[in-house]
Amino acid sequence: MAEPPELVVGRPGDDHLTVRVMGRMHPGSSDYWDGNWLISSISAQLGSFSAQLTAGLRVDELQSFRHGLELINQQLRGEAVLTPLEPWISLTVTCQPNGSLAVTGELDDNPGIGNRLTFAITGLDQTDIPAMLTALSAIERTYPLLGRP
Repeated sequence: MAEPPELVVGRPGDDHLTVRVMGRMHPGSSDYWDGNWLISSISAQLGSFSAQLTAGLRVDELQSFRHGLELINQQLRGEAVLTPLEPWISLTVTCQPNGSLAVTGELDDNPGIGNRLTFAITGLDQTDIPAMLTALSAIERTYPLLGRP
């Protein structure tokens, strides 16, 4: 069995965040609203902090984030934002004029009532974007968008 597809933001050995998609939350559903929920394991090593949580993310949310990263990759400016319907994670990647990336975000272990970790990942630049795009494309190939809104 193949390894679940995963997105890594940052560099292993340094601050990084990994989103590993484990499967569809409602595997029998083929409609847009239920069929596109993904069970996602999020792990992070951020400074002295480490985090592990299981989140519900949607295919369309990851797809939108990929589109933002594609624009940054083409224009070397702009912002890509991952803002899920259920705020387990928020992630913003901004391309600075010198090509460096500012990555900021939050992890929430129980949205609305749980613990929240605010973070920044430094030391990245535009050369880190292609690997993120490849990872997001692999997630979309494995879990294509179902139905229409």
